[in-house]
Amino acid sequence: MSLVGTYVNVAQNYTLVITEANDSNGTGKGTMNWGPHAIPVTLHYHFKNSGGPETCLWVVGNQDDPNKYFAGAGYTNNQGYASIQIGMSLATEGRVDTMATRLDRK
Repeated sequence: MSLVGTYVNVAQNYTLVITEANDSNGTGKGTMNWGPHAIPVTLHYHFKNSGGPETCLWVVGNQDDPNKYFAGAGYTNNQGYASIQIGMSLATEGRVDTMATRLDRK
């Protein structure tokens, strides 16, 4: 099973949409939606012992004008990638928000 999919935390209004995931080199792309902010992101991930299903990943992205910068690091240890535990931060003009949460696959 691929990491490609939509991961949500409805209560906190976060959605990570992974549109591309290449298991051979651990790279991917998608969009992080944090409230009203939609930020294009890239990701890198690595399977434990190169076979999974345990996976560590990082997600980063930015959008300029107005400035929005996102960074997160996460872990999933379940077959089918049912959820991702992630710590993340969003910097916008004048503030920084941080959160540790679980995103469930939709």
